[in-house]
This record gives sequence, C-alpha cells and structure tokens, in this order.
Amino acid sequence: MGRARDQALTVLLVEDEGIIRMASASILEDAGYDVLEAVDAEEALATLNDHPEVDVVVTDVQMPGKLNGLKLIEVIAHDYPQVQTLVTSGRASLKEARESGAAKFLAKPYTAAGIQSAVRMLALEARK
Repeated sequence: MGRARDQALTVLLVEDEGIIRMASASILEDAGYDVLEAVDAEEALATLNDHPEVDVVVTDVQMPGKLNGLKLIEVIAHDYPQVQTLVTSGRASLKEARESGAAKFLAKPYTAAGIQSAVRMLALEARK
C-alpha cells in the first residue's frame, strides 16, 4: 500500500564511495526525500529490515562485501517486493540491471537532475 501524498518518501542510498554517497544524499534530501545511507549490501539489508518505511533503494553495483548491487537488487526483489529499485553504475548495463530485477538504471556519472528524475519516477510507483 502506498503512502499519503503529504508524507516524504524514504530513499535508501547504497554507495561505498563516501563523497558520491554524501553528494547524492544531499541532492535527494534537497528534492524532499528522507534519505538513509549504507556503504554495502549487507548494511543495506540490515537497514531495510530495521526501516520498513523505505520506498526506494538506489544502489551502486561495485561494492565491497559478498553481494554487489545487482545481487542486492535480486534479494530486494524477492524479500521486499514493494520497494522500488534504481541501479547506478559506470560499468554495468541497463540489461544487467533489468535482469537483476531493477526497476530503473542510471549510468554514472549522473547529474543531480538525473538522479532526482529517476527517483521521482520510482516514487510515483511507490505511492500506488
């Protein structure tokens, strides 16, 4: 079930590069989203478990740990099907993102307008 229109949506940003994570979080917060952050897939899954209010996950592909972003998306699609997902990468392709179950793909480097637009489209789905 979607959220009321006056509630901010919650985005979980999964990015191991600190500067990219901080800049992207700031961009998404400026767009009005509540933003949670994780540095890898394991932390992201723990955050999803602790924060059922997460509507959208934005994840990089290349990350440390046992799961990369594509495998993370597969787990989310199975365990949290209500969560919309966006893969960002400078190396992976749209095809790989779609095969993992991602709703959307955004190539790196992305612009502030690009990530805000991609999350906005997913937020509309999350509100349904």
